Amino acid sequence: MKTKTLILILILLHPLAILHAEQHPGLFLTPKGVKEIKSSLGKYPTFDKSVDELKKIADEALKSDIIVPIPKDGGGGYTHEKHKNNYYEMSAAGTLYQITGRTQYAQFVRDMLMKYAQMYPTLGLHPAVKSDTPGKIFWQALNDAVWLVHTANAYDCVYNFINEKDRSYIEKNLFYPMAEFISNGNSKNYAVFNKMHNHGTWATAAVGMIGYVMGNKELVDRALYGSNKDGKTGFIRQLDVLFSPDGYYTEGPYYQRYAIWPFMTFAQVIQNKQPELNIFSYRDSILLKAVNTLVQCAYNGEIFFLNDALTKTYKTQEIVYAVDIAYKNDPANTSLLDIARQQESFVVSDAGLAAAKALKKNKIKPFTYHSLLLRDGQNGDEGGIAILRAGEPDKQTCLTFKATSHGLSHGHYDKLSIVLYDNGNNILPDYGAVRFLNIEPKNAGHYTKENYSWGMQTIAHNTVTVDETSHFDANMKVSSTYHSDIQYSNLTNSDFQIVSGVENNAYKGVQLQRTTALIKNEDFEFPFTIDIFRVNSDSVHSLDFPFYYRGQMVSTSLDYQKYTTELKALGTKNGYQHLWLEATAKTDKSNTSFTWVNGNRFYSIATISNTNSQFMMTRIGAGDPDFNLRYEPCFMIRQPNVKKHTFVSIIEPHGLYDLSKEVTVNYQTSIAKIELLKDDHEFTVVRIQTKTNKSFLMITVNSNFGDNKVHSTIIDSKNISFKGNYYFKKYMK
Repeated sequence: MKTKTLILILILLHPLAILHAEQHPGLFLTPKGVKEIKSSLGKYPTFDKSVDELKKIADEALKSDIIVPIPKDGGGGYTHEKHKNNYYEMSAAGTLYQITGRTQYAQFVRDMLMKYAQMYPTLGLHPAVKSDTPGKIFWQALNDAVWLVHTANAYDCVYNFINEKDRSYIEKNLFYPMAEFISNGNSKNYAVFNKMHNHGTWATAAVGMIGYVMGNKELVDRALYGSNKDGKTGFIRQLDVLFSPDGYYTEGPYYQRYAIWPFMTFAQVIQNKQPELNIFSYRDSILLKAVNTLVQCAYNGEIFFLNDALTKTYKTQEIVYAVDIAYKNDPANTSLLDIARQQESFVVSDAGLAAAKALKKNKIKPFTYHSLLLRDGQNGDEGGIAILRAGEPDKQTCLTFKATSHGLSHGHYDKLSIVLYDNGNNILPDYGAVRFLNIEPKNAGHYTKENYSWGMQTIAHNTVTVDETSHFDANMKVSSTYHSDIQYSNLTNSDFQIVSGVENNAYKGVQLQRTTALIKNEDFEFPFTIDIFRVNSDSVHSLDFPFYYRGQMVSTSLDYQKYTTELKALGTKNGYQHLWLEATAKTDKSNTSFTWVNGNRFYSIATISNTNSQFMMTRIGAGDPDFNLRYEPCFMIRQPNVKKHTFVSIIEPHGLYDLSKEVTVNYQTSIAKIELLKDDHEFTVVRIQTKTNKSFLMITVNSNFGDNKVHSTIIDSKNISFKGNYYFKKYMK
């Protein structure tokens, strides 16, 4: 009786102790899942393929000596890559041990952990000084946390294989000090652990997962509720702060892709270990929303370029994890199976098997990419990103409109910028990040200096720069205190979608207001864009409005001067030092056009101009001694010495360029004339005339917004009344 009483007291004092002693694996794999995986082998070919891929990694590892080198290299260097491969190999071997029962896999993990436990107490901070928060195994503590997330899973899988003496040695010399270092090794690590940022997510997931394996409630609670365990920081608080109510992640889609890995992995661990927390129901199922939102933030599977971003698709391992876990915890969302089918890969876990089984049963609902407005900010009141889509899925036209908050340390200084995709291609791109991930000769795989001098600067984006100075003077502290606002949007009509945003704080005394519509109309070959960008100020400024394009220039209505023997940079700072000035032009015409070809389609920008307008053709690449930049072209409009100015442009896909058949059709814009009939604080009125003598009238409301408000204005002596925030119709005088 005394013994039973003592055991009960221990359980009450340490509610994780029994779980710690009795259930391994219990993190990502469970005993039930292992049993089902074993019995399912051979039934689900794609899942079997994923198992085979893990087996290949683990078997190759068994053939080689275990090497745990003293850390010295930055990203991409030998020691960095070796330690990264080690955690992948341990995770694979641990998983294969559970599935096959082969003790060689478990012995491999045990032996490698012993080597790390011998080395770790001897390590100081990593010698590659590339981060404010260096790790010990890697050049930044973030990578140490990633290592621990994977290794915690491996340790969980082989926990019962390792004898108590060795476990004690490994935990004392490796896991406890590592968890302490990540969460509290110094003041900066402490700050990151308690920060609302993807680094904080990886840190809390790492500490929480190893805490669960070791049965340490202190570490688990620290991870869930922050260092003070008051819920003001930690993993749960991150769910409150980092996502908007729509599941949009404040750092942007690219880092939503990265952060979703620890968010979903740790959430699945929490669900397995503490199901009473109902983590996937938390905050109106915010994590499940976040997965859907992330997949929506893509064109032809490629994640949108906003803020710091590199080329990634929904087939990356982090999104494979996210989709499998999301489906397991929300099996009613069968559209995720369509993404899993396209990924052609599964996580070897309970979640991956659940998705594979459902896919085999053909429970697929097609995942539909649709237009939507994603609010930013934890309360959804910090602007947002609009995604406008039109046309058939495989050749779809897609336009993104960014009017968000800054996006933490990975944010860029571009408000009200757009990106255009069409016909399977990126037409008007966002540059993204200047980084060569894990290529050691390129700044050890870290962000290059040009990421700050170019990639983050406003002139690098498709939006207006005032006085050759970036929004918020490229000051993150200032930029982070403000956000743009969405004034109105209507994305429900597939033939006419519109969004309007405003930015009042990027420049003192200057208001930026942009209204963009994506339109399908029988008089145009393909969906086209009307773009109205208003700049209002009480003082004189110079305005630069670039359109970065992918493809080859074809023609322009401008009589331009091209510099063929010598190039000069457009400026000396704020990103201008990275632009070669290739050609200049002025015009006495009221309209200007510029046409290029991309793939098998032509694209034209038709824009209103005047005698003061200056036009420049520039190319990225100046001031770049290390060849870090992509040499991409730009068509730029400059309007100098103005207090107020409105840029009105039509972005039009048209024609056909078929090299195989040697056919060229309709290579000129169909726009004959654009007129700005009225532009004041109430309305902007634009008339568009095509070369086939069709006319259209576009009216946007600039204040007093409301879907049910009735407005009227006089155009050509006619009274035009309309309800809502905009008006677009064919027009006859």
